[in-house]
Amino acid sequence: MTGDGETDEDARAEGVPAAGWRAAARDRRVWAILVVVAFLLVCCCSAVAGTLLALSAGLFTA
Repeated sequence: MTGDGETDEDARAEGVPAAGWRAAARDRRVWAILVVVAFLLVCCCSAVAGTLLALSAGLFTA
């Protein structure tokens, strides 16, 4: 608690309220978007890693 009557919770609540984050976490659409983004990220990273592996294997055998 600060000297002017504000609590630490009041200071944290000045930005985005925690209730909005809780509501977003319960929304299935948010989780579906996160799953799609994670899937695309994994696919892109694996494609890049595979390409680099193929290039390095080709360079070492040449």
